[in-house]
Amino acid sequence: MTSKSSRAEYLLRLDDACPTMDRKRWDSVESVVRRHSLHPIVAVVPANADSSLVRDRPDPSFWTRVRAWRDCGWMIGLHGYSHSLRPSQGGLVPINRRSEFVGLPADEQKRRIREGVQVLETHGATPVAWVAPAHGFDRTTVEALRSESSIRVISDSFSLRPTRNLDFVWLPQQLWHPREMSRGVWTICLHPNEMDDKEVKLLDEFIARHQGHFPEPTAAAKLAVPRGLRDIVFECIFLSFLRMRKKVTARTKNA
Repeated sequence: MTSKSSRAEYLLRLDDACPTMDRKRWDSVESVVRRHSLHPIVAVVPANADSSLVRDRPDPSFWTRVRAWRDCGWMIGLHGYSHSLRPSQGGLVPINRRSEFVGLPADEQKRRIREGVQVLETHGATPVAWVAPAHGFDRTTVEALRSESSIRVISDSFSLRPTRNLDFVWLPQQLWHPREMSRGVWTICLHPNEMDDKEVKLLDEFIARHQGHFPEPTAAAKLAVPRGLRDIVFECIFLSFLRMRKKVTARTKNA
């Protein structure tokens, strides 16, 4: 799966699906995804309590839509439980200081995982992947996922390839908009609630330029290798880059 323009492969992840999502914007993104026959990871919030995700009236057909995604081969992700964020330490992917899960007692994390899975299962959409809100989760969360669910895929981490660690497959997530890369596997995480027409058009054009370079997440997961030194080194470098970029952005805003 190599083209003249790039040796990289891309996974697409769509975050913050819930009954009160912006249906018009999600319709636009879904139209692009279906036209190109992609199979994204879609992060579904089981019991949203985050007011920032209330973009529309509750959709009575939301769960029918989720089942349709499942039937099309989309990978259903458990996106936390309530998506309610609070200040916290960075967790296993330390790029934010807010989380729904980091630092909570094991029993509480298990409850949220268990009840979140039950919500999705009740609606016929058993989750396959874990997608932590704001990248916030810790080893206790991983243990809760192991004991309270059949999920064995985590959509997160910084690496150039899918890896195996802590008895889970980790599909790396390193991009927040379409960007040409030279090699490796890169997950592009998008938030359809926030996307305007220009951003949807850019996504459409990017996918068209990279036809054949968007494998199914399940296929990418099968290629996972044990996490090694090269992955640790890449993570350290990538985290340093992200932190430096945040500082530069903050200075620019305050200038």
